[in-house]
Amino acid sequence: MKHEPTDVFRYIEMSSADVCWRWTGTWGGRAADRRPYFMSDHRRTMAYRWVWELVNGPIPDGQMILHSCDRGGYPIGCCNPHHMRLGGVVENAADMTARQRHGLPHNVIRAIRRLIEEGKTQSEIASLYGISRESVSAIATERVYRHVDKC
Repeated sequence: MKHEPTDVFRYIEMSSADVCWRWTGTWGGRAADRRPYFMSDHRRTMAYRWVWELVNGPIPDGQMILHSCDRGGYPIGCCNPHHMRLGGVVENAADMTARQRHGLPHNVIRAIRRLIEEGKTQSEIASLYGISRESVSAIATERVYRHVDKC
């Protein structure tokens, strides 16, 4: 079946501007990072990119969709254009860090540091959090997560 670009809206549970619009269509991508996909005009791309383009126009080169709701992936796949904005790779990386969507949450980093101070071994901590001993070592020596305050 051939879809027109506007058919993307058939697979979205639309509501008011302040709530996420759930994707009900096809999902794709890696198992750990599934995304809503839609195909039209011989182009398969993320459904929320279609929505952005239909509402706001083409996405400039080097720009990507950033979600203010953090629900662009499975199981919501938010397609509400009010929850989207354009940004570059650097802004996306900064947004992921600020929202703690990349790596371990800051409260976990603080807990690991406390356990180290209490004398737990790196192997014990690694086993407790399901991470490698090398990751615990990198946290302990501040090779990573140096930006996380020590509170």
